[in-house]
Amino acid sequence: MEVEKRRKEILKKIVSEYINSGQPVGSEKIVEKFRFPISPATVRNDMAALEEMGYIHQPYTSAGRIPTSKGYRFFVEETLREKSIINIGEIKLPSPEKIKTLDEVLSEISELISQHTKEISLVVSPCMDENKIKYVHFFVIFPDTVYTVLVTHSQTSEAVPLGSFNVDQSILQKIENFVNDKLKELTVKSAIKRIKDSNFFKEDLNEHYHMIVALYNLLRSEHEKGSTKEIFIRGISNLLTTRISIAEQKVKFLLSILEEKKTLSEIIENIPSTDKVGFSIGDENRFPELWDYSLVSVKYTIKEMEGTLALLGPIRMDYIRGIFVLERIAEKLESIAERIVE
Repeated sequence: MEVEKRRKEILKKIVSEYINSGQPVGSEKIVEKFRFPISPATVRNDMAALEEMGYIHQPYTSAGRIPTSKGYRFFVEETLREKSIINIGEIKLPSPEKIKTLDEVLSEISELISQHTKEISLVVSPCMDENKIKYVHFFVIFPDTVYTVLVTHSQTSEAVPLGSFNVDQSILQKIENFVNDKLKELTVKSAIKRIKDSNFFKEDLNEHYHMIVALYNLLRSEHEKGSTKEIFIRGISNLLTTRISIAEQKVKFLLSILEEKKTLSEIIENIPSTDKVGFSIGDENRFPELWDYSLVSVKYTIKEMEGTLALLGPIRMDYIRGIFVLERIAEKLESIAERIVE
């Protein structure tokens, strides 16, 4: 085996063994457990070279080696490149017939991810700014209060009163048809802009334009709500495992970040990624207080809206299993969510 290839294999074995045991890995362990056809002395020389290159380090004299963030990244990228298959068991998602809203699905998905990975799961909803209007419905409740229901491709709003308007059912139907003709399949943001910038609402609806003004204000309210991504968090109790020992102040900092969803959303969105998969390992993280942790993320898409499934765990988390679980759930999520948001 050529030297470079042999060192890569030794590095991968060090990382996988350390993930499994949490103990520094020595040269004898490499030779005995993984049946390397070389002497422990040769392995020690290769370890010294890998340490010089920044892939591993020795926590104290006479100890084995443990991976650095650079070493973990090499291991994950190489394993994904090799397209190795691991058995993660069956993952059953909630039945779409039993789920009414996308938020309900994402909440259950977050719990499912935590159960299958034993890490903290972070499920980021799609930005509803990209959600398209399917239908706007107007109706009157006695004596003259006009209500509206906004139907998009992901959800149906509650009935909202627009105001008191003197309009009979036939005129109301005409207004509804006109509005849907102009706004259907636009995003809420684009619909607001069309109402604001176009003259045909005022010209064609004339004395009923005040209803359009009320609808415009409702859409603006929906836009403000939809521009905020929801994050569903499960598995915080997994911090209390025996796999890691983290200073109390760092745990407190992590818990404070989990409460600050805007900051957490920014951290997740800034995870370096290739295609749909991303990860940020140890000291690659933005905050030093997160250098004992790693983040793994996988993108999912529903009706052209993008969200994120992510894991937060110790730096020696099982990255490959975590990625496989996220990818499997993302694939199934896209399928069932399509049926929910029709």
